[in-house]
Amino acid sequence: MTDTQPTPVTRTPLWIRVTLVVSLALNLLVVGIVMGSVATRDRDRGAPGAQIGAARDLGPLPFVMALEPQDRRALGRALRSEASSLRQNREELRVRFEALLAAIRADTFDAETVRGLLAEQRDIGIERQLIGERILLDRLGEMNVDERRAYAERLDKSLRRVTNR
Repeated sequence: MTDTQPTPVTRTPLWIRVTLVVSLALNLLVVGIVMGSVATRDRDRGAPGAQIGAARDLGPLPFVMALEPQDRRALGRALRSEASSLRQNREELRVRFEALLAAIRADTFDAETVRGLLAEQRDIGIERQLIGERILLDRLGEMNVDERRAYAERLDKSLRRVTNR
């Protein structure tokens, strides 16, 4: 009988596993946001969830929910004017996700390719957030000092409620 040594099992480095988990979480978040946006599209426009519409995927929700209903509606109108760039952005994100899946499924794992695709997805997410920031800043700039202070109070209460859970 020949003594053959079993080949040692090489584990995937921790940073790759963490990166994949984070990427999966971000992608699930994006899918959830898109599905939530589609699900609320036909709702009554007076409902609080409908007032924020597509704003959900542009940044932290407390910043949107702290706005008065008329400000959320104005934000929604501004977002609709950005619909083509957001749609293109969403399509770019989908394409990158498909490429990421292909890279992960490949017979030979190329960490640099996956890293690059994750970076591209992150950059696309940042682009979306920058659109949301610009629209929010425009809206805040249209408010008078009392309206901004009231907004700041609502935002403070909302964020404190989240951190005290």
